[in-house]
Amino acid sequence: MLKQLLLVFAALSCINLYGQGEPASTESPESPYPWEFGIQLGTSALGGDMIEDNLVFLNQAHFGGGVYLSRRLGAAAALRAAVMYGSLHSDDAKSEDPNMVSRGYTSEATVIEPSLSLVLEPFYGTRFSDDFLFKGGLSPYISGGVGYGIWGDVTTTYGSDAGDADVQADMAAEADDSGGLVFPLGVGLRYHFSPKSSIGLDYSVRLTSSDLIDGVSASGDPDNDDSYAFFGLTYSVGFGARDADKDGVKDLVDECPTEAGPAATNGCPDRDGDGVADKDDRCPDEAGVANLAGCPDGDSDGVADRDDDCPTEPGTAATNGCPDGDGDGVADKDDECPTEAGLASLNGCPDGDGDGIADKDDECPSEAGPAATNGCPDRDGDGIADKDDECPDEAGVAERNGCPLPNERPENLQERIARYGKILEGQDFKHIRIDSVNGTIEIDRIYFPTDVSSLNRPDRLIIQEIDRFMSLPGAENFSIRYEGHADRRASDEYNMNLSQRRAESAKQYTLRQEGAKEANLSTIGFGENQPVGETLRENRVVIPVATEPTVMMPNN
Repeated sequence: MLKQLLLVFAALSCINLYGQGEPASTESPESPYPWEFGIQLGTSALGGDMIEDNLVFLNQAHFGGGVYLSRRLGAAAALRAAVMYGSLHSDDAKSEDPNMVSRGYTSEATVIEPSLSLVLEPFYGTRFSDDFLFKGGLSPYISGGVGYGIWGDVTTTYGSDAGDADVQADMAAEADDSGGLVFPLGVGLRYHFSPKSSIGLDYSVRLTSSDLIDGVSASGDPDNDDSYAFFGLTYSVGFGARDADKDGVKDLVDECPTEAGPAATNGCPDRDGDGVADKDDRCPDEAGVANLAGCPDGDSDGVADRDDDCPTEPGTAATNGCPDGDGDGVADKDDECPTEAGLASLNGCPDGDGDGIADKDDECPSEAGPAATNGCPDRDGDGIADKDDECPDEAGVAERNGCPLPNERPENLQERIARYGKILEGQDFKHIRIDSVNGTIEIDRIYFPTDVSSLNRPDRLIIQEIDRFMSLPGAENFSIRYEGHADRRASDEYNMNLSQRRAESAKQYTLRQEGAKEANLSTIGFGENQPVGETLRENRVVIPVATEPTVMMPNN
């Protein structure tokens, strides 16, 4: 039992040391009262050879009590010194065992016990916030320690067994057994009803190495040592208010209990000595004034220098301490019109027509208008001021001076090429193709021998394709102009007539087909005046040119 007790006590000590090694949390600070005095009044009971119960509680209980003095070791532990007194009684007649009743032993003794215990109270510190604001509540605890019990002058009656050898041995041993080491183990529950006072219930048992507290050992059960216990009501009061930082301001009223500071700042540090605690001082290293949270104000305008955009010139809080000559709420240094009251949104400049454009930038300062037209009206909202808009009531475009675009526009190159592609889609033309660079229908030239205007078979194939092209859906608006040319080996007049006959020959062959209409065909002869190549053959040609009217597209 002794070894077990020592192990329990060692474990409690380790728990305490570990807890003391951890920093106290802000939620569980130490009590502001490191010392505590208390009293306990209640009962004491003996567990020995005349008591069957192993758990010593209220067995044949009599008066017991004591006083104690505690010293806090942290937020959850305390060292308690106590002096306890108890009256210990045992009587076989109160036993439920018939053998013990017939034996008839009785015992009376008192014990005085000084002890030292470690008390672990895990929720003790929760009574106080970090600024020692108190809140009441229940707080359980356990304890363990060592003491010395003085139980001399035990009065034991042995009844009819007084002459028994074991009784004689007990009586002889009792004379030498006046006390010994005890190991208190206890549990308790306290209710804290003020920052320094509490009431509670405490139960603690003493394990001993003696079997003669009740004067019975050999004649009883020599294998079990006696034990005793105290149970009672406790009342505790704290004292010795703590001053952890030794600044002369008790922790209860010290707003900075872990940092030394003067009483003027309720115990908090004040490095610049301006009467504002560092924790509340926005400028802790510069002496300032209290109404500016400890910051200086060099120009005395009520704006701290650190927040003052003009610390050497008195100003207003609205302008961050800078002057505002026109009183419009825009500091002179930022005011583009410092002598005229204006709007903050316009950098302090006025806006007579209320259109959001400063008068100095407004081309029409007496007429409200949008920024897009520099403050001038724009009735049709096309971004062109009415004064410059040739169509002020119709939304238009700048390139037409505010007038709207026409409903149609000429077809562009990409659109034309796409349309031509649909016309020729699925056709196997060999002499007709799309010129994607110029966006035209390109037709092969018709070549003539020297001084000839009649068509040969290859030339007819080209004209037949032209006729078939003219009959395609979408090609009905095309016109074909046959341009005749001749080389220089005759007179100008002859060559002019020859080139015209060649063009007319191509036209007439086209008309003999079924697709083309005469209205869509024309001719012109250029003779030798417009050479189209470097060789004679290149100049003996008719060039078919396909044209159509301009196609208009919706102007979206």
